[in-house]
Amino acid sequence: MRVVVADLPAYEQFLKTKLTRLKGVASIETSFALGQLKRSEVLPLSVS
Repeated sequence: MRVVVADLPAYEQFLKTKLTRLKGVASIETSFALGQLKRSEVLPLSVS
């Protein structure tokens, strides 16, 4: 899953109020990008 949030506190809020409350979620592993390779305003969303 990829999540786009405004800042770290927003991500923490998402984890606490949404993701950790889902049935079947036993653990969460997080990675952050420390640099920017390409700037784009378009989210990479695929339509199924």
